[in-house]
Amino acid sequence: MCGILGLIHRNPAQRAPLADAVLNRLAHRGPDGHGVYTDDWVQLGHTRLSIIDLSSAGTQPMISRDARYVVTFNGEIYNYLELKAELEAQGEIFSTHSDTEVLMAAYAAWGRDCVLRFRGQFAFVIWDRQEKCALLGRDPCGEKPLFFSRTPGCLAFASELKALVPLLDSSPGLSAEAVDMYLHYQYVPEPYTLLCGVHKLAAGHTLLISAQDWDAGPRQYWSIENVREPRPAGESTETTLSAIRNGIEDAVKLTLRADVPVGIALSGGIDSGAIAVLAQKHYPEPMHAFCVGYPGRPAYDERRQARALAESLGMIVHEVELPVDSFVDFFPQLVRIMDEPIADPAAFGHYSVPKAAADQGIKVLLSGIGGDEIFWGYHWVTKAVRLNQLIRRQPWLWGIAQGLGSAPVQNFLLKVTSYPHAPAQARYWADILQRFADRNNPADQLMFYLLAYDFGDAFAVKREVYGAAMSGLRPENPFVPTALGPREYQQIPAAVIRMLFETWLVSNCLSLGDRVSMGVSVETRMPFLDVRLLELVMACRANNPDDGLGQKAWLRAALKGVVPDEVLARPKAGFQPPVREWISGVVEKYSDVLRHGQLVECGILDKSKIDFICRQLPQRDWIGMYFTYKLILLETWYQEIVAA
Repeated sequence: MCGILGLIHRNPAQRAPLADAVLNRLAHRGPDGHGVYTDDWVQLGHTRLSIIDLSSAGTQPMISRDARYVVTFNGEIYNYLELKAELEAQGEIFSTHSDTEVLMAAYAAWGRDCVLRFRGQFAFVIWDRQEKCALLGRDPCGEKPLFFSRTPGCLAFASELKALVPLLDSSPGLSAEAVDMYLHYQYVPEPYTLLCGVHKLAAGHTLLISAQDWDAGPRQYWSIENVREPRPAGESTETTLSAIRNGIEDAVKLTLRADVPVGIALSGGIDSGAIAVLAQKHYPEPMHAFCVGYPGRPAYDERRQARALAESLGMIVHEVELPVDSFVDFFPQLVRIMDEPIADPAAFGHYSVPKAAADQGIKVLLSGIGGDEIFWGYHWVTKAVRLNQLIRRQPWLWGIAQGLGSAPVQNFLLKVTSYPHAPAQARYWADILQRFADRNNPADQLMFYLLAYDFGDAFAVKREVYGAAMSGLRPENPFVPTALGPREYQQIPAAVIRMLFETWLVSNCLSLGDRVSMGVSVETRMPFLDVRLLELVMACRANNPDDGLGQKAWLRAALKGVVPDEVLARPKAGFQPPVREWISGVVEKYSDVLRHGQLVECGILDKSKIDFICRQLPQRDWIGMYFTYKLILLETWYQEIVAA
């Protein structure tokens, strides 16, 4: 796991090597060494975190044996041994034990489609010195980041914004559209970024550019919605469950490949519990397990459950306790570590686990991230499937709902929905009609994020505080990332999973997880996001839907007899830090950063509303408090990353 950055030029000329000051901005991603490759066309940089082949032979940028290819690579190709054997059978000769050399050889053998053979997490740039072209690639789920900015003469790229900005000719301005998205989602959905002219190479995409094809766009090579080989309809339940169980175990075994110690981030839930059981089964010595808790051990503190499972497996347990003051004081530094403004209140807890691992000398940490997303772990996501399928089969409901969009009717329907003494059927239909009648949701889209917690809250608040720079936004702007187009009834579950993967998973969970772990030089690996496992699960459900079976029904059933029953039976708790205390502490201490900041300067916020934003809005309700927190985080991010 590493940091990569560089410049690709459209026309040849003598160039100065990348400066150490720029490389140092990614030193946390690669403290074990760094390197630079420079010729008339490119300047490639790399900072190394040694995980596989710890010798100097694994140093990057790496040049192929025939000197044709040069690569700077961040990530791991877990199945590199299998690919290496396949390439050796074709006559390829290897001089290192690294997966980096395998990646280059795979590109030489299979071209742009080499990414279809990789199981792992990766972001890379390969320069072909003969053809004078560069391939940029990113893993299917987007576990590893890759930012880029292209001008008529140069393409700059980097693992993080803090390293990309110094490579640009001028400091980019804030994108009003992206700011608006951020205030709804709590993150910026890729491929957008907050900076004008700066993009993310989206998950599951490659970009091949050359002087002759400089304006080429990214090309998608993988989507979780498109299963190539659905499994037979009517396949027995036991066959399905056995395939999933074996798929999970195979993914865990692959992610254990490392030449350094491997630990695990462990909660009391089924996802990390399953990874822990299977990982320890295949690990040659007791693993280190790390779990988070809070002072006073409140009800949502899962350390007891995590410790019980870890000790039953013979693991070495480390507990991390997070007091409120620690979060508030650490906030500016955490914002810099995150590199992007991600307003997930759980960020500090997610940072504290790899920090504890790093303190124990652990460089690789397994995580249960992805289990909720692929196995229906969120109730609002399965609700989205049901509502969209209902409207597909009963389109007359949409017509009725369109007459119920006025504020008084919406308020009445909400009251009926939440009134405990109303008949169940009345609450059910009031909820459905209220959802369909919400005029914020574009009529040509599947209903999705209006069912999610917090997303819809921003509509009313932003009208009170937006400045002139936001006046030209289209009403549907927050929904641009989910504009997939219509779907047939049977296609809706896969489309909903795709929306979840391409927004929340990649831009919140994976972006946050990557930054906080790499901020302390620890690599996080997520077996549930193994591409073959994902394809298997989607192939199983293509003809045998499981979205109506209950939360994580297949996962629980597949792991019966493998994971302890008390873990499988435990309801989803989620990561539950003391959110109100943390956020209110940040708002109280840092709100004045908004008064003369960039958000006011560029017209995103109305200057006349700053007193209201800083003092009154946070006191109004949770919605106001959280909106103010997102603004403070955004302003702090600009000062720490862009203006620094």
